[in-house]
Amino acid sequence: MRTALKLMLVVVMGTGLSIGCEKEPAPTPPPAATAPPAAAPAPVAAANPDAAPKPKMVAPTDGLSLADRIAKRQKEEKKLAEELAGQEKERLLKYDKTKLPLHQQVFAAIKKVRESYDKAKSKEDVEKIRTAQQKAIDATGKKMATIDPKGGNSNVVTDYDVMLDALSNGYPDALSVSFGGDKQPLTEVTTELDRRQKKVETWLADVKAAKK
Repeated sequence: MRTALKLMLVVVMGTGLSIGCEKEPAPTPPPAATAPPAAAPAPVAAANPDAAPKPKMVAPTDGLSLADRIAKRQKEEKKLAEELAGQEKERLLKYDKTKLPLHQQVFAAIKKVRESYDKAKSKEDVEKIRTAQQKAIDATGKKMATIDPKGGNSNVVTDYDVMLDALSNGYPDALSVSFGGDKQPLTEVTTELDRRQKKVETWLADVKAAKK
């Protein structure tokens, strides 16, 4: 009886060992070695059959230094600018020559309005003169507009316009202030009127002397 039990125990233990061995997982194989990435091919410049070869730098053969060449170019540019300015002056002279009577009338009216303010002795006088001269200023402005309707053809119409505006506003205002003791605004306006009046006088003399 004992012998039989021992045999059965041996058989059972053997079977258990066999089953346990079958359930043990097989070892995982080592991962395969990864091949290194292939190197990117070197970029190849795209061929451009239309591209022109770059010109070679050629040393100047005029025998001049860099400073001399710069001075020469500046002299040529100045000469060209003077020629263009001369051509423009001739064009303006020819145009204003055809409008000379109108120029003379407008300029005479401007000087007359300005001279009227010389009689002012007080702020009240200035306002009276301003009111009295406003119609003359408006009429002169309309006549001035007929000299160069399109613009860009007369050399002094802009000066007329500035002077008329000053005589209508800035000049009498500055004159009134001067009677209160502040002379600076009047000095500034007078200087500007004198400058433009001198320009017009010189220009009209040139126009009168110019050939048709």
